[in-house]
Amino acid sequence: MSNILAQINERLEPAEEIFFKWLNRIFISGILVGSAWIDDAPPLVIAAFILTLYIFIRVMLASVSIYSVAPFNAKVAKTMFAILSFGILGLSFLTVATFVERISIFVVG
Repeated sequence: MSNILAQINERLEPAEEIFFKWLNRIFISGILVGSAWIDDAPPLVIAAFILTLYIFIRVMLASVSIYSVAPFNAKVAKTMFAILSFGILGLSFLTVATFVERISIFVVG
């Protein structure tokens, strides 16, 4: 049993490394975008959307890497793993950006 768990952990490690590397970047960009939303200055909002687009494209490219190192053999399972990872990263971005916006509105207003 411990041998099976060790094999799963060994196969999952590369995908975790990619995922958590991008999760840190997502949090930082979410903070920047959330901060830009509260100011209502057009240049900041434009910069926030450019940053969001850049992060989106980079995460899409990283999801290909996540697909290639997914700990499954079946293509369907690998695809579902990459889609789920991408979805979690996207929801994390929205959560952090919304949280920063709400906290700032609470502090200011």
